Amino acid sequence: MAAGVFEAIGVISGVLGIIQFGIDNFAAPESVGSTVRIAVGLDYDGGLSNAGGDLPDVRLFNEAGDFIGMVADPGTVDSGGFADITIPHNGGSTQQATYALFSANDNAICIAYAAITWPGGDEYSWIGDWGRQCGGTWYYSNYFISGTDRKPDCMWIDANNDQPQTGFQVHWPEFSKEASGYPEDPSEQAGRIDRLCNAGPPFKMYKHPDTDPKSITYWVLGSRRSEGATATSYGPSKYPVSARFQEDRRYSRSNETYHNGPHFRNLVIDDNAEHTGRELCESPTSLGPDFINIADGTFCRMSDKTLWPVCNGQVLDNCFKTDVKQLIIGGVATRDSPYKNIIDWTSVQ
Repeated sequence: MAAGVFEAIGVISGVLGIIQFGIDNFAAPESVGSTVRIAVGLDYDGGLSNAGGDLPDVRLFNEAGDFIGMVADPGTVDSGGFADITIPHNGGSTQQATYALFSANDNAICIAYAAITWPGGDEYSWIGDWGRQCGGTWYYSNYFISGTDRKPDCMWIDANNDQPQTGFQVHWPEFSKEASGYPEDPSEQAGRIDRLCNAGPPFKMYKHPDTDPKSITYWVLGSRRSEGATATSYGPSKYPVSARFQEDRRYSRSNETYHNGPHFRNLVIDDNAEHTGRELCESPTSLGPDFINIADGTFCRMSDKTLWPVCNGQVLDNCFKTDVKQLIIGGVATRDSPYKNIIDWTSVQ
């Protein structure tokens, strides 16, 4: 591994790959405590709907599953940006925080990657592609991993049940090529993907109605990993017992529907060959604004996951007309009102 480069295990279309994270993708180490960096889906001129929002609460645990620190309500993050969260360790400990639990707050964010820097300077990362691969709600992102041409998908989390995931846990070393190895055989790769998604400790998503996830599943030390011995460890609740009722009220599902919600009001325009309208439309777990790829001439209407061509000299009806930003069916525009935000991800702007 080159100096200053962390090699993360990623996944693209169900195939393992190595993503190189340069040093500028990580926060500087603290003498006591760990620092987590959260990067969210990139946008322009008004933004990927709700992609910027409330940062998650972060609970940290050591390799034995012991709780070692927490930060609640760490603030907000701008759309298309990142934020660093420093979590002090209990008692000034410099233990390695090998497990992290992220618990969403009210405003949704779509996480492109998360990275951690331990007190000793060790660095690990996880990319949002794993959310999609493992069945979580996702959308494309326009967030480059610095030093690469890679734009990972992002995974949605929030606490108010606009979508299922309310949090997730990561066992950082299992997403490191150096720490966990990298299988070359296709069948071994498939087995690794299945384990990372389904074993529990490596990566686990928490869903509504668990609006404040506070426990992790961890590997029991001293057991043979192949036997899969796991246990549960709990961190403190975000709220005192007397506030549980208010918590339930705060995170009850709103009456907002798709057609008056933020996703419906936005349109993403892209020309990235890896971001196709068909792939977005055909995924049962994709979630986000309507999407048009002008390079392959496809438009995905996300409200009903239907795919349409872009209008051109040969196709004049039942297509998306780019100049007026309208899907035309039977000669009639399908939207009563224009998009509020046009999010331009094209390479030439």
